[in-house]
Amino acid sequence: MKKKFLKSQNTIFIFDSGLGGITIFNYIKNIFLNINFIYLLDNKYFPYGNKSKNFILQRLIKILKKISNNYNITLAIIACNTASISSLPTIKNYFNFPIIGVTPAIDLATQKTKNNVIGFLATNTTLKNNKIKKKINFLSTKYKIKTISSSKLVFLAEKKLLGYKIIIDEIKKIFRSWYNFKIFPDTIILGCTHFPLILNELKIIFPKNIYFLDSKKDVILKYKENIDFNKIKIKKKENIVFYTKKNEYLKQIKLLFFKKGFKNITNLKI
Repeated sequence: MKKKFLKSQNTIFIFDSGLGGITIFNYIKNIFLNINFIYLLDNKYFPYGNKSKNFILQRLIKILKKISNNYNITLAIIACNTASISSLPTIKNYFNFPIIGVTPAIDLATQKTKNNVIGFLATNTTLKNNKIKKKINFLSTKYKIKTISSSKLVFLAEKKLLGYKIIIDEIKKIFRSWYNFKIFPDTIILGCTHFPLILNELKIIFPKNIYFLDSKKDVILKYKENIDFNKIKIKKKENIVFYTKKNEYLKQIKLLFFKKGFKNITNLKI
Protein backbone atom coordinates (compact mmCIF):
# COMPACT_ATOMS: atom_id res chain seq x y z
CA MET A 1 0.00 0.00 0.00
CA LYS A 2 1.11 3.56 -0.67
CA LYS A 3 0.34 6.56 1.45
CA LYS A 4 -2.43 8.61 -0.13
CA PHE A 5 -3.42 11.07 2.61
CA LEU A 6 -1.33 13.83 4.18
CA LYS A 7 -1.27 14.46 7.90
CA SER A 8 -3.30 17.63 7.44
CA GLN A 9 -6.14 15.71 5.86
CA ASN A 10 -9.24 14.48 7.61
CA THR A 11 -9.27 10.70 7.22
CA ILE A 12 -11.61 8.33 9.00
CA PHE A 13 -11.00 4.59 9.06
CA ILE A 14 -14.15 2.48 9.50
CA PHE A 15 -13.97 -1.26 9.90
CA ASP A 16 -16.22 -4.24 10.49
CA SER A 17 -16.13 -7.94 9.77
CA GLY A 18 -18.58 -7.27 6.95
CA LEU A 19 -20.94 -4.64 5.63
CA GLY A 20 -22.69 -3.63 8.85
CA GLY A 21 -20.38 -0.66 9.20
CA ILE A 22 -22.08 0.86 6.17
CA THR A 23 -24.91 1.92 8.50
CA ILE A 24 -22.34 4.04 10.37
CA PHE A 25 -20.75 5.32 7.15
CA ASN A 26 -24.14 6.34 5.72
CA TYR A 27 -24.92 8.35 8.84
CA ILE A 28 -21.55 10.10 9.07
CA LYS A 29 -21.13 10.99 5.40
CA ASN A 30 -24.51 12.72 5.38
CA ILE A 31 -23.46 14.97 8.25
CA PHE A 32 -19.78 15.59 7.49
CA LEU A 33 -19.25 15.96 3.76
CA ASN A 34 -15.57 16.86 3.40
CA ILE A 35 -14.06 13.71 4.82
CA ASN A 36 -11.78 11.03 3.39
CA PHE A 37 -12.93 7.52 4.24
CA ILE A 38 -11.18 4.18 4.35
CA TYR A 39 -13.52 1.23 4.89
CA LEU A 40 -12.24 -2.25 5.68
CA LEU A 41 -14.46 -5.31 5.72
CA ASP A 42 -12.63 -8.21 7.31
CA ASN A 43 -14.66 -10.78 5.37
CA LYS A 44 -11.90 -13.33 5.88
CA TYR A 45 -13.27 -13.77 9.41
CA PHE A 46 -16.90 -12.73 8.91
CA PRO A 47 -18.82 -12.74 11.18
CA TYR A 48 -17.03 -11.66 14.38
CA GLY A 49 -20.07 -12.68 16.41
CA ASN A 50 -18.86 -16.26 16.89
CA LYS A 51 -15.20 -15.39 17.58
CA SER A 52 -13.54 -15.15 21.00
CA LYS A 53 -12.84 -11.84 22.69
CA ASN A 54 -9.06 -12.39 22.51
CA PHE A 55 -9.15 -13.33 18.81
CA ILE A 56 -11.07 -10.17 17.97
CA LEU A 57 -8.74 -7.94 20.00
CA GLN A 58 -5.60 -9.39 18.39
CA ARG A 59 -7.16 -9.20 14.93
CA LEU A 60 -8.10 -5.55 15.38
CA ILE A 61 -4.62 -4.66 16.62
CA LYS A 62 -3.12 -6.31 13.54
CA ILE A 63 -5.51 -4.49 11.18
CA LEU A 64 -5.01 -1.08 12.78
CA LYS A 65 -1.23 -1.45 12.71
CA LYS A 66 -1.30 -2.38 9.03
CA ILE A 67 -3.54 0.54 8.06
CA SER A 68 -1.92 3.18 10.27
CA ASN A 69 1.54 2.24 8.99
CA ASN A 70 0.43 3.14 5.49
CA TYR A 71 -2.19 5.86 6.01
CA ASN A 72 -2.55 8.82 8.32
CA ILE A 73 -5.66 8.17 10.38
CA THR A 74 -7.51 11.04 12.06
CA LEU A 75 -10.05 8.74 13.67
CA ALA A 76 -10.74 4.99 13.68
CA ILE A 77 -14.29 3.74 14.16
CA ILE A 78 -14.90 0.13 15.19
CA ALA A 79 -18.26 -0.10 13.42
CA CYS A 80 -19.17 -3.38 15.05
CA ASN A 81 -20.81 -3.91 18.45
CA THR A 82 -19.09 -7.27 18.97
CA ALA A 83 -15.63 -5.90 18.16
CA SER A 84 -16.19 -2.77 20.24
CA ILE A 85 -17.33 -4.75 23.27
CA SER A 86 -14.37 -7.14 22.87
CA SER A 87 -11.58 -4.61 22.33
CA LEU A 88 -12.41 -1.27 23.94
CA PRO A 89 -10.83 0.36 25.87
CA THR A 90 -7.76 -1.96 25.71
CA ILE A 91 -7.03 -1.34 22.04
CA LYS A 92 -6.64 2.40 22.62
CA ASN A 93 -3.40 1.70 24.48
CA TYR A 94 -1.73 0.53 21.26
CA PHE A 95 -2.27 3.65 19.13
CA ASN A 96 -1.87 7.42 19.34
CA PHE A 97 -4.95 8.36 17.29
CA PRO A 98 -8.51 8.32 18.68
CA ILE A 99 -10.47 5.08 18.42
CA ILE A 100 -14.19 4.90 19.10
CA GLY A 101 -16.71 2.09 18.83
CA VAL A 102 -20.39 1.28 18.92
CA THR A 103 -21.99 -0.36 21.92
CA PRO A 104 -25.58 -1.49 22.53
CA ALA A 105 -27.89 1.34 23.63
CA ILE A 106 -29.00 -0.40 26.83
CA ASP A 107 -29.23 2.70 29.03
CA LEU A 108 -31.22 4.57 26.41
CA ALA A 109 -33.60 1.62 26.12
CA THR A 110 -34.41 1.85 29.83
CA GLN A 111 -35.30 5.52 29.31
CA LYS A 112 -37.53 4.82 26.30
CA THR A 113 -39.48 1.76 27.46
CA LYS A 114 -42.95 2.25 28.92
CA ASN A 115 -43.84 -1.34 29.77
CA ASN A 116 -40.33 -2.16 31.13
CA VAL A 117 -39.90 -5.04 28.68
CA ILE A 118 -36.88 -4.64 26.41
CA GLY A 119 -35.76 -6.79 23.50
CA PHE A 120 -32.02 -7.09 22.92
CA LEU A 121 -30.74 -8.46 19.59
CA ALA A 122 -27.01 -9.11 19.51
CA THR A 123 -24.32 -11.61 18.62
CA ASN A 124 -23.33 -14.48 20.87
CA THR A 125 -19.98 -12.87 21.77
CA THR A 126 -21.69 -9.60 22.75
CA LEU A 127 -24.24 -11.30 25.00
CA LYS A 128 -21.53 -13.41 26.67
CA ASN A 129 -19.41 -10.36 27.45
CA ASN A 130 -19.01 -9.94 31.23
CA LYS A 131 -19.84 -6.21 31.20
CA ILE A 132 -23.00 -6.80 29.20
CA LYS A 133 -24.08 -9.70 31.45
CA LYS A 134 -23.49 -7.61 34.58
CA LYS A 135 -25.44 -4.72 33.08
CA ILE A 136 -28.41 -6.92 32.23
CA ASN A 137 -28.30 -8.56 35.66
CA PHE A 138 -28.17 -5.16 37.38
CA LEU A 139 -31.23 -3.94 35.46
CA SER A 140 -33.18 -7.17 35.89
CA THR A 141 -34.80 -6.02 39.16
CA LYS A 142 -36.75 -3.36 37.28
CA TYR A 143 -36.72 -4.40 33.61
CA LYS A 144 -37.31 -7.62 31.74
CA ILE A 145 -34.62 -7.84 29.07
CA LYS A 146 -35.30 -10.52 26.47
CA THR A 147 -32.21 -11.44 24.48
CA ILE A 148 -31.72 -13.22 21.18
CA SER A 149 -28.39 -14.13 19.61
CA SER A 150 -28.42 -14.97 15.91
CA SER A 151 -25.59 -15.23 13.39
CA LYS A 152 -28.19 -16.05 10.76
CA LEU A 153 -29.72 -12.61 11.18
CA VAL A 154 -26.32 -11.09 10.42
CA PHE A 155 -25.98 -13.17 7.23
CA LEU A 156 -29.52 -12.25 6.13
CA ALA A 157 -28.81 -8.54 6.63
CA GLU A 158 -25.60 -8.83 4.62
CA LYS A 159 -27.34 -10.65 1.76
CA LYS A 160 -30.15 -8.10 1.65
CA LEU A 161 -27.65 -5.25 1.28
CA LEU A 162 -26.05 -7.10 -1.64
CA GLY A 163 -29.37 -7.26 -3.45
CA TYR A 164 -30.67 -10.71 -2.51
CA LYS A 165 -34.33 -11.21 -1.64
CA ILE A 166 -34.97 -11.89 2.03
CA ILE A 167 -37.72 -14.32 3.00
CA ILE A 168 -39.69 -12.90 5.93
CA ASP A 169 -40.45 -16.37 7.31
CA GLU A 170 -36.72 -16.98 7.80
CA ILE A 171 -36.58 -14.00 10.15
CA LYS A 172 -39.80 -15.02 11.90
CA LYS A 173 -38.32 -18.41 12.81
CA ILE A 174 -35.45 -16.70 14.64
CA PHE A 175 -37.92 -14.93 16.95
CA ARG A 176 -40.27 -17.86 17.46
CA SER A 177 -39.73 -17.87 21.25
CA TRP A 178 -40.78 -14.22 21.51
CA TYR A 179 -44.27 -14.85 20.22
CA ASN A 180 -45.17 -16.60 23.48
CA PHE A 181 -44.50 -13.52 25.62
CA LYS A 182 -47.41 -12.27 27.70
CA ILE A 183 -46.03 -8.75 27.30
CA PHE A 184 -44.06 -8.03 24.13
CA PRO A 185 -41.06 -5.65 24.28
CA ASP A 186 -42.01 -2.10 23.40
CA THR A 187 -38.35 -1.18 22.92
CA ILE A 188 -35.80 -3.24 20.98
CA ILE A 189 -32.03 -2.74 20.99
CA LEU A 190 -30.34 -3.46 17.66
CA GLY A 191 -27.02 -4.58 19.16
CA CYS A 192 -25.26 -5.17 15.85
CA THR A 193 -24.59 -2.66 13.06
CA HIS A 194 -26.02 -5.17 10.56
CA PHE A 195 -29.48 -5.18 12.12
CA PRO A 196 -30.63 -1.69 10.98
CA LEU A 197 -30.24 -3.07 7.44
CA ILE A 198 -33.28 -5.29 8.04
CA LEU A 199 -35.29 -2.82 10.11
CA ASN A 200 -38.19 -2.84 7.64
CA GLU A 201 -38.43 -6.63 7.90
CA LEU A 202 -38.38 -6.46 11.70
CA LYS A 203 -41.18 -3.93 11.65
CA ILE A 204 -43.25 -6.35 9.58
CA ILE A 205 -42.90 -9.34 11.93
CA PHE A 206 -43.19 -7.42 15.23
CA PRO A 207 -46.19 -5.57 16.70
CA LYS A 208 -46.63 -1.92 15.74
CA ASN A 209 -45.28 1.08 17.65
CA ILE A 210 -42.05 -0.58 18.82
CA TYR A 211 -39.14 1.77 19.47
CA PHE A 212 -35.95 0.48 17.78
CA LEU A 213 -32.56 1.67 19.03
CA ASP A 214 -29.11 1.49 17.46
CA SER A 215 -25.85 3.30 18.26
CA LYS A 216 -25.16 5.51 15.24
CA LYS A 217 -26.17 8.78 16.93
CA ASP A 218 -23.84 7.99 19.82
CA VAL A 219 -21.01 7.59 17.31
CA ILE A 220 -21.52 11.17 16.14
CA LEU A 221 -21.26 12.47 19.70
CA LYS A 222 -18.01 10.56 20.23
CA TYR A 223 -16.80 11.70 16.82
CA LYS A 224 -17.27 15.38 17.67
CA GLU A 225 -15.43 14.87 20.94
CA ASN A 226 -12.44 13.34 19.17
CA ILE A 227 -12.05 15.67 16.18
CA ASP A 228 -11.07 19.35 16.23
CA PHE A 229 -12.09 20.59 12.77
CA ASN A 230 -10.41 23.96 13.32
CA LYS A 231 -7.00 22.27 13.27
CA ILE A 232 -7.61 20.24 10.12
CA LYS A 233 -7.15 21.42 6.55
CA ILE A 234 -9.40 19.29 4.40
CA LYS A 235 -8.35 18.19 0.93
CA LYS A 236 -10.76 15.62 -0.46
CA LYS A 237 -9.28 12.49 -2.03
CA GLU A 238 -10.67 9.17 -3.20
CA ASN A 239 -12.41 7.00 -0.67
CA ILE A 240 -10.86 3.54 -0.34
CA VAL A 241 -12.26 0.10 0.48
CA PHE A 242 -10.23 -2.90 1.58
CA TYR A 243 -11.50 -6.45 1.80
CA THR A 244 -9.50 -9.36 3.23
CA LYS A 245 -10.85 -12.28 1.20
CA LYS A 246 -12.09 -12.88 -2.33
CA ASN A 247 -15.42 -14.66 -2.21
CA GLU A 248 -18.56 -15.33 -4.24
CA TYR A 249 -20.06 -11.98 -3.25
CA LEU A 250 -17.08 -9.83 -4.29
CA LYS A 251 -18.72 -8.56 -7.49
CA GLN A 252 -21.78 -7.37 -5.57
CA ILE A 253 -19.59 -5.88 -2.81
CA LYS A 254 -17.60 -3.85 -5.34
CA LEU A 255 -20.79 -2.62 -7.03
CA LEU A 256 -22.24 -1.61 -3.66
CA PHE A 257 -19.21 0.52 -2.76
CA PHE A 258 -18.91 2.01 -6.25
CA LYS A 259 -22.49 3.27 -5.85
CA LYS A 260 -21.48 4.87 -2.55
CA GLY A 261 -18.62 6.77 -4.18
CA PHE A 262 -15.69 4.48 -3.38
CA LYS A 263 -13.43 4.28 -6.45
CA ASN A 264 -10.52 2.30 -5.05
CA ILE A 265 -11.46 -1.22 -3.90
CA THR A 266 -8.52 -3.46 -3.05
CA ASN A 267 -7.68 -6.80 -1.47
CA LEU A 268 -5.66 -6.40 1.72
CA LYS A 269 -3.64 -9.49 2.55
CA ILE A 270 -3.61 -9.71 6.31
